Amino acid sequence: MAPGLFDAVVAALDPDGDAALSFARYAPAAFLRGGTGDTGGAAGLLRSGLLKRFESCAHAFRLSLERMLREHALFLAALGRGQVIETALLREISADEAAMDAILDASAEVADAAGYDVPGLRAVVERDQAILQALAARLARGGPDPKLDAIVTALEEIDAQARTDAATDADERRNRKVLVFSSYADTVDWLRGALRERIEANPKLAAYRGRVVAVAGGGLDDEAPRIAATHGFAPETADAPSGHPDLYDILITTDVLAEGVNLQQARHLINVELPWNPMRMVQRHGRIDRIGSRHPRVFLRSVFPAHGLGRLLTLEQNILRKLARAAKSIGLDTPPVDGADGGGQVFAETRTEIEKLAAGDGAIYERGGTPAAAQSGEEYRHRLRAALAADRAMVVDLPGRVGSGMARGSRPGVVFCAEVTLASGKRRNFLRFVPATAAWLPAGAPVVRELGTCLRLVDCEEAERRLMPPALRETVFGLWDRALDDILDEWAEQADPARLQPQLALVNRQVAGWLRVHPPPGIDQARFAHALNVLESPWPYREEAKLRAAFRAAGAGGGSAALVALILSTGLEPHVTPDPLPPAERGDVRLVCWLAVAA
Repeated sequence: MAPGLFDAVVAALDPDGDAALSFARYAPAAFLRGGTGDTGGAAGLLRSGLLKRFESCAHAFRLSLERMLREHALFLAALGRGQVIETALLREISADEAAMDAILDASAEVADAAGYDVPGLRAVVERDQAILQALAARLARGGPDPKLDAIVTALEEIDAQARTDAATDADERRNRKVLVFSSYADTVDWLRGALRERIEANPKLAAYRGRVVAVAGGGLDDEAPRIAATHGFAPETADAPSGHPDLYDILITTDVLAEGVNLQQARHLINVELPWNPMRMVQRHGRIDRIGSRHPRVFLRSVFPAHGLGRLLTLEQNILRKLARAAKSIGLDTPPVDGADGGGQVFAETRTEIEKLAAGDGAIYERGGTPAAAQSGEEYRHRLRAALAADRAMVVDLPGRVGSGMARGSRPGVVFCAEVTLASGKRRNFLRFVPATAAWLPAGAPVVRELGTCLRLVDCEEAERRLMPPALRETVFGLWDRALDDILDEWAEQADPARLQPQLALVNRQVAGWLRVHPPPGIDQARFAHALNVLESPWPYREEAKLRAAFRAAGAGGGSAALVALILSTGLEPHVTPDPLPPAERGDVRLVCWLAVAA
């Protein structure tokens, strides 16, 4: 790492620091004359994204800096012509790791600069540009790469251990297999090339030569197809065709392979970055710790910063706190980044788990999750299994419509669990949170449908204080009527074929229409039809950005064949529209239980 880079990055991203980036280029509405715009949402997303890319690898961080510098130069050039480039922000962004990419890729509109404080806006954007240039200059100085060194050392240890523990050549091959996860395609791309170079030059790693493959969901040049990579890496467990050759011992991937694949032929897993979302670590771990593994033990490694872990975690916690405030200021209940809700509670629990992992405590893998289980149901399923094992009758024989209450948090209301059962036997469960005032009357706020939010609102320990407000006894079933109506509304939505169609981005619709008018000459019709089906499905932000760039190139003479090739290279599958649900009536909905939450 270049000398002084760590301190410079922390200073640039600290939301409370005097030398921090403002990210005003991505939220110029804050400089509208007489306006009330705020850069907080964009700044929080971009700070968090840059921090995570910095911790991931220098290559990913450098690419982000270069991109932002290009955009700042374009913005200032437009401002000099009397125009302001506006960018869609927080309201359009969902909670995933692509939030930063979503801002950078957002469709831009150009406004007349007459309504803006142009001198103030130019001064702040130029200041940000100078900070980004200084970071890029420090990065260009180079230096040792301790993260790459740590991964190479781990591979040397794995290879030596594979020979020591093996009784046969086949056992040695299984023992040597390593699944490597990163959150970012840019890091996967860098690591693929860097490891291949190190492996070629290192006699201790000779067994890995020519046996490295990478998958990032269409985010890499010359990327192996997902199925081909998993079959070649784990032919014994990944449902490969009989006799499929064993081709790879190192599979480097993003979370496109974190669920739904059986890779337990591998014995080792390495997480390249800090585990900002420990539940994702649990999901990754499940790829190799599975029934059918021939390994008595599997080995999990995470690469942590050698120095400054506490500073990084504190910085992220401060960023998320500011982002939560920005989200509330524009009416969002849930900020678009993991861990920013819950008044800091979720990230506080996450930080505890990260620090435990850094100290070598892997209890999270045994428990199946974090206390908050912020983005996954694994923890709740694990607890339910434990409760069933301890006292199955207590759970199974719970009386219908039973309820209780507890004092927790600052959002009063009732969480209802319901079941819809039709005469045909079709059955589905629902959770609903109905907000209420302190007097337990309907607050007028919308009913919450999102499963994870409902679970977090009632997540508690046995020792937490139970509370049943007296007024609740009289009004809880009035609140249930709101939950019931909302459940029936959702059921009706899923019974309407027109509402089951996927919501497509504008660029996907434009490209589909253009390709139908300009199909590639001589293309196989089945292949072309598959490309259109993939295109007319929801796409992640990163792939949308690539599609938009390819479409511009096609319009400039790049050709439709290149567009089809890009679509097929993503590895995305066509959307499968579910069958509409049959009609349901109020009598089909049964209240299972409820839990009141009092402030």
